[in-house]
Amino acid sequence: MIEIRSIQDGDMEFVRANAFESAVKRYPELTAPADSFTCLFEGEIVAIGGVADLWQGVGEAWLMMTEQAKKHGIYGLIAFNTIERKMNELIVKHKHWRTEANVRADFPEAIKFIEAVGFEREGVRRKYTPDKCDMILYSRITDE
Repeated sequence: MIEIRSIQDGDMEFVRANAFESAVKRYPELTAPADSFTCLFEGEIVAIGGVADLWQGVGEAWLMMTEQAKKHGIYGLIAFNTIERKMNELIVKHKHWRTEANVRADFPEAIKFIEAVGFEREGVRRKYTPDKCDMILYSRITDE
């Protein structure tokens, strides 16, 4: 069963230490914005994410997955729908008409996921990450 709860102390550290994408382990320390969530499958953390305000009406969606996500098939329909619903809830709550997301160009599973939840590719941010990986900028425009 998939469970979503508010992010707790230690969740970010767990995900960084057990990241689906190994490059994330070397990223600078991040602080989870307000309204961040943790996705659990059978009591194990498989992802954390949220939608942060950039400014009024515009936000940035983010999602970090764990190695446990591979083991449990986080891309399954139940997990996909649960994470999508939570992201949509946050977008509505914050009244965002534009939501952005950056996805590593070398992470095809994340590209499939972000496109499946309705984000459209806008461009490439070249050598954007600490390890100089390109990131693809996606956005989703929502009518209020």
